Amino acid sequence: MTIVKQIAVSLGLVGVLVVAGVVRADEPGPDDVVRIATDELLELIESHKDQYRSDPEPFFRAVDESMATFVDYPGIARAVMANHWSEATDDQREAFIRTFRRGLVRSYARAMVEFDQEEIEVLPLREDHVRGDRAVVRMRVTAANGRTYPLHYSMAKTDESGWQVRNVVVNGVNLGQTYRSQFTSAMRSADGAMDTVIDGWSTAPPEELEEATDA
Repeated sequence: MTIVKQIAVSLGLVGVLVVAGVVRADEPGPDDVVRIATDELLELIESHKDQYRSDPEPFFRAVDESMATFVDYPGIARAVMANHWSEATDDQREAFIRTFRRGLVRSYARAMVEFDQEEIEVLPLREDHVRGDRAVVRMRVTAANGRTYPLHYSMAKTDESGWQVRNVVVNGVNLGQTYRSQFTSAMRSADGAMDTVIDGWSTAPPEELEEATDA
C-alpha cells in the first residue's frame, strides 16, 4: 500500500466564510473547520517528526486529540454498522467506535508524517454544497509527483459539536458505503458473531480505493 493510498483513506476520515447567508459571520464554516484541522495536523507533524521514528505514541495521542472535534466517530461508526447498530449492545457499539477511531487515527498519522505532499488545498465552498446543517467540502491533495487526488468531505453540524466530518469520497470512491458493505459481509462470514467482527475489524484501504488510486 502506497503512502498516497494511506493518506487518501485517512483524509476521508479530515484541512473565509465565502457564501453570504450560508453561515453566520461569527462562526466557522465547514470549509474553515477542514482547513483548521489540516493546519493543526501539519503543525503536529513538524513538532513530532524528530522523535516519531523512535517513539510514535506521543504523536498518535496528539493526532487523536486534534481529530476528536473534527471527526464524528460515533456517527461514522453507526453508518458503517448500518442495521446491525440496532442489534448491537451498548458495549459492542462503544467497542466498535473505539476500534474504528484508533485505526483511523493511526493510519492517518502514519500517512501524513510519511507523505511527501506538494500541496493540500481546501477549495472554495460552493453555495449549492450547503444545505442547512449538511455541507460538502472539497479538498485537493497534490503529491510530489504532480498527481492530484480530489476528496469530498460530507460534513454535518450540531449545536453541541459544530461542523464535523461524517463521510468522505476519494477519487469517486465513497468510503462510508464501502466500509458499510465490508461490515455487512464480515457479519455474514462470522455468522452474526458481532464481537468477532469488531475484534477483527481492519482500517486497511478497501480494494475499491486501491483501484481508484492506481488508475
